[in-house]
Amino acid sequence: MPAARGLVVAGSAGPALWRNLRARLDADRARWSEPNPLDRFVAGLFSRADTALSKAGVQFRRFEAAFHAEPRLDFIAMARLVGLGSPGPFTMLIHAEHGAWWALRGAWLVDSEVDPPLTHRPPCVGCSAPCIGGWEKAGVAQATPEARARCVVGQQSKYDDDQIVYHYERVATVARLRAGRL
Repeated sequence: MPAARGLVVAGSAGPALWRNLRARLDADRARWSEPNPLDRFVAGLFSRADTALSKAGVQFRRFEAAFHAEPRLDFIAMARLVGLGSPGPFTMLIHAEHGAWWALRGAWLVDSEVDPPLTHRPPCVGCSAPCIGGWEKAGVAQATPEARARCVVGQQSKYDDDQIVYHYERVATVARLRAGRL
């Protein structure tokens, strides 16, 4: 998009997005069987943003962080560009307010000026890294639910237990949600 002058990156933090998805899909449990129900839900929300941009006369190209999305882009790099987070010791960007309890969802290149990047203070600077048992393990540690729960930043934004299980054990969780057992 040669006319692009701005980048807007969207994410979600905490359990609010999940709770809205649960409310919608729990009314029709069979919809949990649809491919990637969370990605489909987010795409619906993004369509509303697309409509608003179009009505404002802003040309744009939307990119999604969904599993099926093409082209695959480096959303971590984009989030860093706009000041949304900095690398933590367990392969995730850590947000200054939400810690590890947030996710990148999408981005728009726009032909419009946008606000400057957020001022971001890397929250892991000076931290002893209890999330992974010390910095000597950084670079090999994975973003497990346990590591996220041990991060000292953003615990007020912690995902609901069923949301955590969904992200880490999706197939089994969808079966339980569809059957109304979660």
